[in-house]
Amino acid sequence: MAFGLFSLWLGPGRPLGAEDLPREIHPWGRFEAGAWKVVRATSESVGGGGEILTTDTRTTLEGVDDKGVTLRVEVMVEVAGKRFRAEPQTIRQGFYGEPLGDKTRVLDLGEQKLTVQGREFACRVAEVRVQGAAAHLYSKIFYLADGTATVLRRESTKTDLEGRVLEELTAETVSVDIPCKVGSAMFSGCQIRTVQKFAGGTSTTLAVFVREIPGGIVCQTTKELDEAGRLVRRTSLELLDYALRGPLRRSVPWRWPLSGRRIYRLPPDWLEPGLLPDTGSSLMP
Repeated sequence: MAFGLFSLWLGPGRPLGAEDLPREIHPWGRFEAGAWKVVRATSESVGGGGEILTTDTRTTLEGVDDKGVTLRVEVMVEVAGKRFRAEPQTIRQGFYGEPLGDKTRVLDLGEQKLTVQGREFACRVAEVRVQGAAAHLYSKIFYLADGTATVLRRESTKTDLEGRVLEELTAETVSVDIPCKVGSAMFSGCQIRTVQKFAGGTSTTLAVFVREIPGGIVCQTTKELDEAGRLVRRTSLELLDYALRGPLRRSVPWRWPLSGRRIYRLPPDWLEPGLLPDTGSSLMP
């Protein structure tokens, strides 16, 4: 495996510099600093006590430059009726999702056509090599050549320094032009199927992606299987709220508004100021 990856590393292609990378490849790359979103994930372990874990995550775009994006991530967790707020983290990522600071090499492999639901799409193909201190990551990314840089397929392999495979991931768009209602606005999204294989088992995720939403993901479901193929955990994630530029926001109504179910409040500083009228003024031009 190590030899095969090395051969790909030396394969044909035009080297790309940071200035050549389309920032729209990253799900936060097309937005302005100050954009943010809040998502809620509910996760249940299968078997045993069936523990349910609820996690609210607020991600804020602090900046975008010619190398990548800077994100601030705040997390609130509820388990067994108790809530915990973790220390906020600041993350720097390149436009391909790679940690900035690691040695990265990108090659342009030219154009290739992909077929989704019987429709043919012209894509650019980028080969990305990241050499980290503890692991190496090799990826091939297929993105639309129409100027939007929408990613249709991603293939990644993570190895240790000796070349042993630690993780394999394939993310592919399986459906396009899906009508998706977010708040009072309608968008055209796509469905992405991601299969992640690692030593302990397999994780499969189905997600709805809308490029006009910061971070892209509107909702997703994940099931995790152990190495014997038994279901061990299932997770559902949904978008709660987002804003494109600082206080300008598009709200997503809470579910079950008339039911007796109590949904705990998010931290006040996550939601200040209060909800603004849902107008088109918050959309990017």
